[in-house]
Amino acid sequence: IGQIMTLPYSLMWRVSVVISLTQLFTDINAAAGRMLAYTAAAIAVMAISAGLLISYMVTSPLIRLSQQMSDVAEMNLDVIKQKPSNFKEISDIQAFFGTMVNKLMGFRP
Repeated sequence: IGQIMTLPYSLMWRVSVVISLTQLFTDINAAAGRMLAYTAAAIAVMAISAGLLISYMVTSPLIRLSQQMSDVAEMNLDVIKQKPSNFKEISDIQAFFGTMVNKLMGFRP
């Protein structure tokens, strides 16, 4: 890329810089590779975060239901509190379990 420079004594010089295409494309490819690596890392972090969130949303109501079943086995029916789930199937199981607990409370002395 040429540039005309004016120097003292009215001399005009033309300076050219020669860069090989290999070197130019090497730098571009390295930058593209880094950008691709950063994008892949960001996607991986988002996918792992989404997986952990969904896993928590599914397993936490089931863990709570399991603890409630343990309370029913010990006939500690008064400590059972229902917290609705966002998933219909789990919410249905919790509703049926709540109905069972209410009916068992009627049989208690």
